Amino acid sequence: MPSPFTVAEDPWIPVRIRTNLAADERAELLRVLPAAEEGHRCLVGLHTLFTTAHLIADLDLDHPPVESVLRRMLAAITARVTGLDTGTGDDWLDERDDVLTTGRFTSKAVDAYFDEHAPRFGLHGTPRPFLQDPRLAEECTGVAPPGRLAMNRASGNNPVWGNHTPETMPLTMADAAGWLLAWHGYGPAGMGAVRTHAGRSTKSCKAGPYRCLISYFPHDPNSLFTTLIVSVPAPAAWPTNPGDDHAPWETDTLPDPLHPSAPAGLISLLTGRTSHATLLTPQEDHRQITGCRVAWGTATDLPTAIDPYVVDREKGGPLRADRTRAVFRDLDALLLKHRPGSKIAVRRPTVFDSIADLPPHTLATLGIRALGWDQDKQDKNFGWYAATTPPVCHYLEERDPDGATALATLRAHTEATASDLYKALATAWHALNPRRKDDERAAFTTPAITRFYALAEPEFWKTAENPAQRPAFNRTAIAVFDTATTSMATTVRAMDAVAKARAKLTNPSKRR
Repeated sequence: MPSPFTVAEDPWIPVRIRTNLAADERAELLRVLPAAEEGHRCLVGLHTLFTTAHLIADLDLDHPPVESVLRRMLAAITARVTGLDTGTGDDWLDERDDVLTTGRFTSKAVDAYFDEHAPRFGLHGTPRPFLQDPRLAEECTGVAPPGRLAMNRASGNNPVWGNHTPETMPLTMADAAGWLLAWHGYGPAGMGAVRTHAGRSTKSCKAGPYRCLISYFPHDPNSLFTTLIVSVPAPAAWPTNPGDDHAPWETDTLPDPLHPSAPAGLISLLTGRTSHATLLTPQEDHRQITGCRVAWGTATDLPTAIDPYVVDREKGGPLRADRTRAVFRDLDALLLKHRPGSKIAVRRPTVFDSIADLPPHTLATLGIRALGWDQDKQDKNFGWYAATTPPVCHYLEERDPDGATALATLRAHTEATASDLYKALATAWHALNPRRKDDERAAFTTPAITRFYALAEPEFWKTAENPAQRPAFNRTAIAVFDTATTSMATTVRAMDAVAKARAKLTNPSKRR
């Protein structure tokens, strides 16, 4: 019978190996990961990920919510094994530069960390399974099928939106580990298993801390080591609440679901915030997961905390994910400390506040990795998405204020053209459908606007790289308008209405 699965040592995280490795790096890769090939995907455990991060280009996960929580967890472990979990101000920045200069994690520090916490990384077969609450075995009623854990499967009465795998089909250990992370951050509000704890019995769950949100991470697509180091927020972004600053696998104490603790520092901020409690049921041979318990992990709302990877708004909370919204439309909210001209005060993710202090050669490689899940607080999911920008972090306001302002102006130009396109489409639609409701108009205009932004994005990046080039946003808008209205222009009256609406785009004097 195989040993119980451990997320530290068993392979479950998809990564992509770098290309153009040096001879000594190829020899190291062959020694540590004999089956891995340059430029190809392979699976690693947490321990191997850190010892070989300098050989890895990037994570290569299929599910953005899993990746989002994993990146936070990796940032926390990075801070632990490098000493970036302590320090203040310039001393911390100097220490980060020193770590970057080494080019790799110190094997001794990595080994010591995973050896110290080895029993807590077991997915099952241990008193404290990884990211799970063993109390659920006694406090919960019944065991749900594995489809309850896999968020892309149908479960119970929920509709199919991800795939059609039956909810009773067992999960591999690798897949179960990933979905544990997703539940940790993205679990829905609503009904879970009935859990009775300290006299409180309910099946009502709160929404996870990252549910509905889009997260942004500094990102080097060719060096996971660099990505992990720059993903650690600087001390100014750490909470300072009383208590011990530990990850769930670092402490002997199980969380109190009746009185959730506020994060006491960086590590608990990145790893300890969750609204759900889970417990897996493995097959007897330890090869698959055949069931799970998913229940409430907190009876009250989680204490307020500023997540370092989300855009915060003065009103309305963090920026919500929208699968129809291109990432470049929020670029100025990431490069500027405060977005100009916004009716609601917007604050960029705090992880970017110290990025401008990086050495120029490091800064020049960094883009932004965006991970979102368009969903409501309950059980309704519309779609998850991931996007990666070209290197743009050298345009941060503190490093290049003129460049950041130019990108903000370019973004505003795109938005203005989209607004003109919308008005032209709405004018044409209303002229031919004067008695129909406005919500019917949206079914016509929304797909066209979404298509415009998809076509405008390459033009945006091309112009950003060559500011002397005049963007072709208006030509793109006209092409989208023509495609959207082709089926409308079937009569002389309709052709006249479409032509008049089109003039709002082709003749600047008639735009307003």
